[in-house]
Amino acid sequence: MDVMPDILTANIRKIDIGTLIALQKLLIQCNLSKVAREVGLSQPALSHTLARLRHVFDDRLLVREGGGFVLTAQGEALRDRLEQVLPPMLQLFEKEAFDPARSSTLFKLGMTDHAGLVVLPALQEALLDQAPQIRTSIALIPNWQTDQSELDVGRYDLRIGGLRSLPPQWHQRKLLNDRIVLICASENAGIGDYLTEEQLVSLDHLGLGSDRPAYPNPIDDFLGKRGLERRVVMRVSHFSIAPNIISKTRLVATCPETVALSFGASIRIVELPFRFPDIDLSMAWHPRVHAAVEHIWLRKLIVDCTRRTPSALS
Repeated sequence: MDVMPDILTANIRKIDIGTLIALQKLLIQCNLSKVAREVGLSQPALSHTLARLRHVFDDRLLVREGGGFVLTAQGEALRDRLEQVLPPMLQLFEKEAFDPARSSTLFKLGMTDHAGLVVLPALQEALLDQAPQIRTSIALIPNWQTDQSELDVGRYDLRIGGLRSLPPQWHQRKLLNDRIVLICASENAGIGDYLTEEQLVSLDHLGLGSDRPAYPNPIDDFLGKRGLERRVVMRVSHFSIAPNIISKTRLVATCPETVALSFGASIRIVELPFRFPDIDLSMAWHPRVHAAVEHIWLRKLIVDCTRRTPSALS
């Protein structure tokens, strides 16, 4: 008697269609990194999904052998069952095939200004080329914090930025690591190409802040751990405000390198006396859009656009 939990009865509330699609690909290809790219997940997120499926089916499903993976006996049986049951299950949700060139889908995106400056120009250009009728609604969200009250109400299909404290059911993929640099006005003759620690803390800084800080500012937090404190004379809520202020004053600011490079000739980058922890840029999306073909297409497009930046993850 076959005692493997049937796919339609084995704690089905813990398995969604997107998870089954990822599982089928894993059981066919036996390659975590390749499948993660295909389904738009990070490899750690897919590994977490595999661990959850192993618990649900009470079997390892894939085991390491040599430099790769092979299926267990139950993994092979489950692969065969998925070939039979998954196509009709997917037909329940089947809609008209997604054609980017003809689609008029509205995507609702929440972005930090960091993400907007780095990702949005290339993304919009790609949308105009590949999907000219698609519309986007972009809302600016705070840097380095997540408003929990807005996550599950359908306000955004996708969030891009330095995201923290996401609910565990949300999916997430890191896009790039961004180096922190210091910027000043190009015409600021009082600052050279390199700063000492003493010079760094003696300058007048423009800082990034919020009226609702959920986390300590990472720049001030890092300096505080080294026994240093910069003199912040002005705080703004978004990076995009900085260049107009910096270029016309003697203020300096720390910001992600990709952001600094977008500011133009009126701003120059100054080498810091030490390396701050990198800032990561990630995208996260709600489970309700995880398996939607148009959203899978959009997430892949965002990854492709982000790869053009020097700090992008491969």
